[in-house]
Amino acid sequence: MRNWACSFLFLALGTTTACAAEPDSFYFHDGPRAGSLKSNAPLPLYDSDRQHLWNRLFAAFYIRESNLPDSPDDRPVRRFEGGDYIDFFGWGGTTYWSSPAVFKRLDALLDQFIKHDGDRMIDDPLRRTLMLRDLWAPYDFLTGQNIQRFGDRETRRRRDILCRKLASVIASLAPSKREIASLPDTYAAAIESGHFDSGNQIDETVDYLPAGLLARPDEWVEVDFFQPNLHEDLYDRFITLHSRSYRGRSYFRIFYRFPEGRRQLTAYLKNLEKTGIDWRQAAQDGFILLKKDAPQIPVGTEVALVQFLVTLDDRLRPTPTKIVESIRHRLFRNVDGSDEPDTNTGVGVTVREYTLKRRLLFDNLRYGGLQREPDNELLYRIIFQPPQSKDWGTEGRKTLFQQCIDCHMTPKHDRAGVHSMPSIVHMGGFDAGAQLGIVHPLTPKESNTQGKRVARWKTQHETYRRLLDYLDR
Repeated sequence: MRNWACSFLFLALGTTTACAAEPDSFYFHDGPRAGSLKSNAPLPLYDSDRQHLWNRLFAAFYIRESNLPDSPDDRPVRRFEGGDYIDFFGWGGTTYWSSPAVFKRLDALLDQFIKHDGDRMIDDPLRRTLMLRDLWAPYDFLTGQNIQRFGDRETRRRRDILCRKLASVIASLAPSKREIASLPDTYAAAIESGHFDSGNQIDETVDYLPAGLLARPDEWVEVDFFQPNLHEDLYDRFITLHSRSYRGRSYFRIFYRFPEGRRQLTAYLKNLEKTGIDWRQAAQDGFILLKKDAPQIPVGTEVALVQFLVTLDDRLRPTPTKIVESIRHRLFRNVDGSDEPDTNTGVGVTVREYTLKRRLLFDNLRYGGLQREPDNELLYRIIFQPPQSKDWGTEGRKTLFQQCIDCHMTPKHDRAGVHSMPSIVHMGGFDAGAQLGIVHPLTPKESNTQGKRVARWKTQHETYRRLLDYLDR
């Protein structure tokens, strides 16, 4: 299910399409354990020695055992989830991370890191930035549970101990301003690698990444809700739901590509704003939806949601980087949700997702650190879950397609084409970010606004304030 490297033959021939790969020996690839690690032993990610302290600390936070049935009628299957995985397995209602046994293990590893100057064991700014990222997520999660006063006093005390030590380790890893400036543009590295086909978006089996996504603003247009000239200070309202779900540790940029480029998109958005919204109903409800007869996007429209890493500098200021953590790409082969032409979703949209893999990133930026997630792999949803959702989420593992359809296209005939694009209008209340209305195209000079805005928003988040408090003690 997870591939380590394309065969040398395909690379030598310069092929950029999806290719055969040697299977990763650390994972199962068939049967009910497909996609699961074979054990909970550390992986050789941050160092070639699997027992290196950084690998052991990472494994303690990013490998978890599950014992769940594949379906309600099946028997439980023992699996080891995670490893070189993008997200921390923290659901709002879990008690796992602050349970006595897990606390004891994590506490000992953090003590070892602090006592033996673990921050000095690896000098590479890229690895240090990624380890900071990988520890910042559990810190935010545990602190968030304590802010909500989740659990009894003893449980909260254990979390408090872990958070204090995590804060110390995070601060010790924080890169300097110069080191952050030296971090790679990983999307550019992905394109330069030649591994991805930049011109064949139609064939769903091809690992397609557009070369112009971040480089050709007349073709790939970044969109945003931000309105800089409002009469009151609403700057921090314009944070995407995705960035809020990651508590500002990532920022997201949204790009549209219409077949005829920026001019066609700009004209379409003006028409949609003029004719596609019931503004009276929007004023009453506090949120808006498109009219059923709203103007449709053209067939061939592409949408890309790109997630970038936010780090902390050595003065503990949240700082956006150019390290790509994930990309979700959609190509609209039709706008009515029908099953023709063929797509990998069966509803007229081809979906691809690419995520950061540390083993690739640390291997001389191989493929820009990005790997396409297999179409049929079952994945857990961690963001956009109920605040107190149980371990492993409310719906278990689903394929990428099913997750996309659940959010964007159910029921398919009511939410096809433009109606499946929540990013084109602001559909949530004010607390969800943005101003009611249609997105507008950004100019090339405005391309850094989302990262800076999210970094500022993070400084006002209670989890960040408590991070500073821990370090002041």
